Order: sequence, then C-alpha cells, then structure tokens
Amino acid sequence: MYADDVATFLRPTRTDFRVFAAVVEDFATVSGLRTNMDKCSANLIRCSDADRIIIDQKLQCPVVPFPLRYLGLPLTLRKPSAVQLQYLMDSVANKLPGWRASLLDKGGRLELVRATLSAMPIFAMMSLDLPVKTLVAIEKIIRGFLWKGRKDFKGGHCLVAWNKVCAPKEWGGLGIPNLRMMNMALRARWLWLQRVDNTRPWSEFNIQVPSMVRQIFEGATYSVIGDGKSTFFWTDKWLPEGRLRDIAPNLFAAVPKRALRLRRVHDGLLGGWLDDISPDLEAPTIRELFQVVDRLADVALSEGVEDSFRWG
Repeated sequence: MYADDVATFLRPTRTDFRVFAAVVEDFATVSGLRTNMDKCSANLIRCSDADRIIIDQKLQCPVVPFPLRYLGLPLTLRKPSAVQLQYLMDSVANKLPGWRASLLDKGGRLELVRATLSAMPIFAMMSLDLPVKTLVAIEKIIRGFLWKGRKDFKGGHCLVAWNKVCAPKEWGGLGIPNLRMMNMALRARWLWLQRVDNTRPWSEFNIQVPSMVRQIFEGATYSVIGDGKSTFFWTDKWLPEGRLRDIAPNLFAAVPKRALRLRRVHDGLLGGWLDDISPDLEAPTIRELFQVVDRLADVALSEGVEDSFRWG
C-alpha cells in the first residue's frame, strides 16, 4: 500500500478471487468507499491463457502486460535492464533544454548538476541496483551539461578527470556525487535499516544486494554488545579484533550456513556456538577453536541493555 494505491497479489484461483471480493466488500462497508474496477488493472505474471480467461471473468478490469512501471519504478521478475530504465536517462536529458545553459556560467551549471541532475536517480537507486550502463549514460549527460551546456560533447571538452570532479571539495573536487558509489551506498542503506530497526515489516527478509555492497557495509559497521540478543555471533563485528570469520577462518568454514544466519551472541556465549561446529576438525581448526574459547572467556554481557549497531 502506498497512499491511496494498493497492489494485491493473487493466484488465479476461484478461492483467491472469492477472498479478494470479500475483502473489497468489507472495506466498502466499513469506509463507505467502493472500488472502481475501471480504474484498476490486472497484471498477469506467468499466467496461462486459461488463467487470463478466469481473470477477465472474475475481475472485469483492464489487463496490463507485465513487466510494468509502478510508483515510478519498473517491476520485473529479474534485475531491470538498461532498456527498462531508459526513462531515467530521458528524464535527466529532458531537463537540459529548459535551463538555457548558454546563459549560465560553469558555476551556475555546477549548482544545477549537484542539486538536480545528480539527485534525479536517487529514488530509483534506493530500490534498485542500477546497471552500470545506465549510470554511465546519466553520468555522460551530466558531464556534457557541466562542461559544454549540452547533452552531446566530446571527451576533449572535459577540463578535469571525472574522478577528480566527484571528489569532495576538501579533497580538491567539486563535490558532485559519484553515481556508482552513491548507488552502492543507497543499497547498503537497506542492510543498515534492517539491523537498526527490526520493526520494519521486511526486516526479517534476506535482502539481496551486490557482494561489493555487502563487503562495504560489513567493513564499515560494528556492534557494541549489550545483552547480545541482536548481534550475529559469527558474522558481525562485535570483538575489537574483528569478525570471528576473520579471526578464525578455518573454524568459520566448519560452521553450517544455517548456524551462521541464526546464532546470536547471547546464545553463543552461553555455549551454543560449540554446537554449531562440525565434529570432524583438522589440527589448524582445533588450534583456532581453543584460541576462540580463550578469547570469549573475557566477554561479559549486560542483561537488559540492547546491542548498539554503529557505523564507523
């Protein structure tokens, strides 16, 4: 649900349609608002021709092909392609004609780049891992506007290397966001929110992000232990020396994936972490096992104090 817009997912079965109709009718009874099916649409996801006939009969609303755009973002079964994100590049390029760049100096164009053009992809970046091809195309439009005041330009018109331009002002750059780095940062935002706010309805999902984003997130975050109930024993950085997977890589390799995802520090320090380890260990792994036992002997929990997840 977003504002007054609702997306409902149904299987093309009579039972689902009957339940959907009952929900819509109950909503109308309680609120006095009746659903106008002419303003609704049915989007078929991997449905057969027989399914479409049932949908036409039961819903009696327009059928829209899938993939589609919803709330300004492409909805697909796979990662959106550069073609499906062409509208992003077009929206950035369409801003240029109305600005009369020929009447602006480079300082004025710089402010428009930082305040508007570089900000336009942010909404999509917060939800999608944008293809490099899309980011490069948007970056090219921004470079052309900054240096020449138009979308099309040649490489020789660039006065300074773009990596230098995207550096912070205190490092000698112009402070223009690096779109690729900004895309990774906004993807890491989901991992951060998942850890600091478990009241969000999606916080228990396995959020899929590129491996580079996850590495950046894990390298930049750490946990300050309280009661240990929200910190992962094996994968979070809660010891000053680092993560256990880095401190004892052989021992980490002997732990099943399920235990890596579930074991918390609170249960681990009560001895539960020993249950995670395969009994068939080689000499290097046994040495790491005793090293970890000795290290954990000095760790104390603070009952009643929640763990604090921090960036730094």
